[in-house]
Amino acid sequence: MKKLLTFVIAASLFAAPALALPEFLPDISLSAGGGGIFNTHWHGDTLRGRYRDYSASGIGGPTEQTWHAMRQGLFDTREIVAGGGFYAFLDATLATLGVGVVFNGVGRYLDVPDLSDTVSPYLTGEQLLGFGVTHLSLSLMLRYPFEPHELWAIFPMLGIDGQIAMGRFGGDMRPHLQQVANRGYRVPTLGEFWNSLWIRFGAGADFTLNPNLFLRGELLYGFKLNSAHESRTAGYWEPGLRGVSNGLHLRIGVGYTFWRHTR
Repeated sequence: MKKLLTFVIAASLFAAPALALPEFLPDISLSAGGGGIFNTHWHGDTLRGRYRDYSASGIGGPTEQTWHAMRQGLFDTREIVAGGGFYAFLDATLATLGVGVVFNGVGRYLDVPDLSDTVSPYLTGEQLLGFGVTHLSLSLMLRYPFEPHELWAIFPMLGIDGQIAMGRFGGDMRPHLQQVANRGYRVPTLGEFWNSLWIRFGAGADFTLNPNLFLRGELLYGFKLNSAHESRTAGYWEPGLRGVSNGLHLRIGVGYTFWRHTR
């Protein structure tokens, strides 16, 4: 009886990992690595709506200068962002956790006609404001790998990417922001303006270099949910901000598999 019980327990322990995985799931492995990030995205806003009653919203109302600026086109913007950085990842076959630092260059085009007496003497007509923002990137991507060949695998991906602004570089915006504040505007903080959450989806591929080492590439398309500043500003107007940031995100890296379970 003891021998039979011992055999059952041993067999159960041996079979448990395989039994815990449904047949449709791939073999499970753990890996880690890192590489480079390259991204670009674009955004456009047009505000021509009717000024709405904001008194019940509790967010506070725009100044007369803001209202005048909206009618004249101050908030018509075209923004192009491009940058790069580095990242590290921890991979558990069906999910990938990533952390990285990205240095983004921002080109913001403003259409500001007839506002020399309202906002700033040098902000009239179409203007280009160039500056940079450093972001900490925290991402969680779900994926499902397919292995059409023993040396490489492909996988669709879907997940979220939180972008936390850590600092601004290049292009001194302080004189402009100070003049805007002097005119009665509420100038947003760096985090209110640039912290954001992205929804990303796309595909990736791994190419095996040896049983444990692999190259990885991922190409993702995504769109950004409104930042705190964009959400707050949208409450001033009817119908609100139109347009959404969207763009491409490329990651290329090297990974090492340090644990693998096969059935």
